[in-house]
Amino acid sequence: MRNIEKYRNAFINVLDLEEDDVCEDLALGVTREWDSIGHMTLISEIEDVFDVSLDSEWITEFDSYLSGIEILKRLGVDFD
Repeated sequence: MRNIEKYRNAFINVLDLEEDDVCEDLALGVTREWDSIGHMTLISEIEDVFDVSLDSEWITEFDSYLSGIEILKRLGVDFD
């Protein structure tokens, strides 16, 4: 499975979204399911799936679907 699929699946599984609901417009606090509890659960899932550790600055910076991809790229996760 490609990394982008793993990333999408994290959103689907943790936030209980339909596959069609996962898009680049997803954002913390805008998407009903992505509240503060959903955020921490999503962070935990992404750390497990990609075997990375996000520090508090990155956790705060991770506020949208696209920002999560950029953070993971900085941590060496390949999305190409």
